Amino acid sequence: MTRPSGLKGFATITLGQVASITGTAMTQFGLSYWVWQEFGKATPFSIMSILFFGAQVIFGLAAGSLVDRWPRKISLILPDMASGVLTLIALYLYSHNALTLTYLYTMSFVNGIFAALQFPAYSVTLATMLKPDQYTRANALFSITDFGPALIAPILAGGLLGTIGLQGIMTIDLATLTLAVLINLWVFIPDQKRKQFPGAMPEAEEGTSSFWQDILFGFKFISQRKPLFMLLTVFLATNFFSGFGSALFSPYVLARTNNNALALGTIETFFGVGGLIGTLLLTIWVVPGRKVKALLIGMIISDLGFMLLGYSRLISPMCIGAVLTSFGGVMANTHSQAIWQSIVPVPIQGRVFSARRFIAQALSGIPMFLSGPLVDNLLVPYFNQETMLSNLLGHGPAGAISFLMLLGAILSIAVSLLAFTNSSIMHVEDLAMVSSQADSAQETSSPLC
Repeated sequence: MTRPSGLKGFATITLGQVASITGTAMTQFGLSYWVWQEFGKATPFSIMSILFFGAQVIFGLAAGSLVDRWPRKISLILPDMASGVLTLIALYLYSHNALTLTYLYTMSFVNGIFAALQFPAYSVTLATMLKPDQYTRANALFSITDFGPALIAPILAGGLLGTIGLQGIMTIDLATLTLAVLINLWVFIPDQKRKQFPGAMPEAEEGTSSFWQDILFGFKFISQRKPLFMLLTVFLATNFFSGFGSALFSPYVLARTNNNALALGTIETFFGVGGLIGTLLLTIWVVPGRKVKALLIGMIISDLGFMLLGYSRLISPMCIGAVLTSFGGVMANTHSQAIWQSIVPVPIQGRVFSARRFIAQALSGIPMFLSGPLVDNLLVPYFNQETMLSNLLGHGPAGAISFLMLLGAILSIAVSLLAFTNSSIMHVEDLAMVSSQADSAQETSSPLC
């Protein structure tokens, strides 16, 4: 049988990741429900989020260098293998009534380390396997790995928890992870060194360059291109503001619905619906005009949906908010990725994309770390009282988290609107691929400081 390659091969990889992430999302759903039932606090969710995120950001600085150095498949397979081992241990501990928050914290941190490889690995793999005119559609297709599982996993996990339990859900996760690894081994992916750009550092010399030089190279590439850097500041600000509410989404819905796991699963499923609509639409139709305009409009749509989600007390409008949030997210992320892939030469994308991700998420750990304690220790006592805000948004944890979600969304919309007035951001696509290749070739061949 001929091994799939090109767009067909990338689509095959995408299907494998949909299966893998669906299983992992089911496990995360089950573990989140277990934590809320056992402890009833928002703080453990914040701690797990910050540990995963912190590991991903810190180790992501080195991940780009590893992706550019390693054979492509190693960086694609390692995250799935690591996740499988951690899930297997969690399954054993849960089966013996020994599962603890300490292990879940450790699991989150280690998963974050290996997950740092995924973003640069799949970004560069896409650019390696496809032609530039296929980038937008392929990125939209790969967005299904975010929202396809969101469509399937919550409702499956919410329904299966009462039948096969958390043990059965984790067993499904292990099976899907194995499938994804086998698919990645099967698909043909061109070697990363097949595509070089003029003036690149000789292979032998590049092999001796230090990780610090690689890390600095990514930051230097971005800092010398003001439009790219300014675009990143938009993501930096919006990630910071939205992080206060998004880290506590699961406990928010559970608090709103009196610990209804099926309601949480239903709302998370509609995140998948919106993402799937966005994926299918952008796969078959390219938005006319500049990609950066579609990017910013997508961010605003996403934040408006998050506002509706945070304000509503009924499941139906929450589901509508979830659709808008994920649809706008696909629209923004797909066009952002296409912009970067068209500007940054393939041989250095691992390093540059890791630096890009670090800058965009540099402050996001702060709201993840503070949101849980802020809700439990400051906002909940306030929202337990009869006040204008508690009457408007609800009492207790639900009202407190709702306040954070609405405030973050409003500030994020303000950032996106300001971006429309920034000429550097609106002309980011003027960084032509040809000139970008020439610049990066010159920088790579000279010492970095």
